[in-house]
Amino acid sequence: MADSKDSAVGAQGSKVEYSEISSVEGGAPGSSVVDSVELSAAQDKLMKSYCWKVDRRILLYSIALCVLNQSDRGSIGVAKVVGLEEDLGMANNDFNIAASLFTVGYLSLEFFSNFVLKRVGASVLLPTLGILWGLVCMLQGVITTKGQLYAMRLLLGMSECGFTAGILLILSFFYPKRKLTTRVALFYLSSPLANVLSGPLASALSQIRHPTVKRWQWVFLLEGALTIAVSIAGYFVLQDHPEKCRFLTGEEREFMRAYKQREGTLGGSQKLSFGAALRVLRDWQLWVMMVATFAACEACGSVATFAPEVINELGFSPAQAQAMSALPSACGAVAMLLVGRMVRLCGCHWLAGVCALATALAGSVVLVATLSVPARIIGLCLLGTGGFAGLGIFPGWNITANSRNVAMSTVAAGLTVFFGSSSSFVLSNVFLNSDAPRFVIGHTVNIGIMALGIVSCVVTRISMGRRNRKLRDLQFAGDMFQYEL
Repeated sequence: MADSKDSAVGAQGSKVEYSEISSVEGGAPGSSVVDSVELSAAQDKLMKSYCWKVDRRILLYSIALCVLNQSDRGSIGVAKVVGLEEDLGMANNDFNIAASLFTVGYLSLEFFSNFVLKRVGASVLLPTLGILWGLVCMLQGVITTKGQLYAMRLLLGMSECGFTAGILLILSFFYPKRKLTTRVALFYLSSPLANVLSGPLASALSQIRHPTVKRWQWVFLLEGALTIAVSIAGYFVLQDHPEKCRFLTGEEREFMRAYKQREGTLGGSQKLSFGAALRVLRDWQLWVMMVATFAACEACGSVATFAPEVINELGFSPAQAQAMSALPSACGAVAMLLVGRMVRLCGCHWLAGVCALATALAGSVVLVATLSVPARIIGLCLLGTGGFAGLGIFPGWNITANSRNVAMSTVAAGLTVFFGSSSSFVLSNVFLNSDAPRFVIGHTVNIGIMALGIVSCVVTRISMGRRNRKLRDLQFAGDMFQYEL
């Protein structure tokens, strides 16, 4: 907590006293401690100014680069529809192997990525990763064999490793708890946006006729080149944490330092030790929370990777399938925009998450039950709505509820991405070509995973309620941390 000397003079001469950032006693049992941090009118104005600056620079750029990230990794699904398998001589489940190898590469270094980020800084690491995966994406456009595709997918996963977890970590550094979930949801909005944009874009690219460059090659080459151009700008836009942020005023930096110290989440400038991270990994509640994240990502992955194929199997042309695959993602994008209101309406994260996963479960039931074209389109939209709504809720909840120190934030961000990406292993091996067009195995597995995710939300709620009661008994004035329900 800043002492009484920690103050700054506002733009019009009024002082903002950081020592007066206080908490309101007597909140409802289980209520978020974030909502009980009281700000004066001047402090509230400073908070809005601070968040607006971070939104315009850090968040907006992160969303743009993540749209390209999602588009680059999902471009293989579009390439498949426009002739990738035929040109590379792929058969049976070769495509599923290629999809799985991306996940192997992605997860191989994931746990260590945020340790590297803390050492070299987000402003250096994240743009460099973007340039690397852009180059690998372009190289996919010049391959001639499926073995080369396997190697490129492995390298693509390794080069993308650390990007999403790194963004989640720096967002937890910049935003207070009450602002974090909405911002993380907006960041993950890039996932359905990528699907919405990549479908029509790939449909247009696939119409290109060139004597030597095939349609699927154009998808990889142009998307990779765009990623490299946007990544270079990151060296000038991204910042490491508020205390070192160049576009903030000294008043704003000191205000946020005092605020986050009060709510018990000051971690941007803290040192990270491997031993502290290992201690966090022993918390069983953190692992249970990740089951819900896994379920939401499984639903999103089903839409992103296989919606064009599912729609194509219903009798539409490849171009029509690519364009129509944007519809479930568009529903998901709308759901993610409404996540903040959904959490406020439910009064907590866990119940909003249950509603999201129940919607995705209903979509999977429809998809496995019928081959009716209108019904399956509705099923895909339900799956996209529930899955992307969950993607907007769970990562932010994971980070917010585990933000007491830099070790908790780092591990929570890493595990969130690790579990989310691990869903690709299941996804790549349950939606099999031999099971088309109904994909009974894939959708049945999804139903089971959604149900497990719902159970994990309930178990986490019970555990957090018990822990918060203990924390209130032990609480002292300098640390108001509680688990965010």
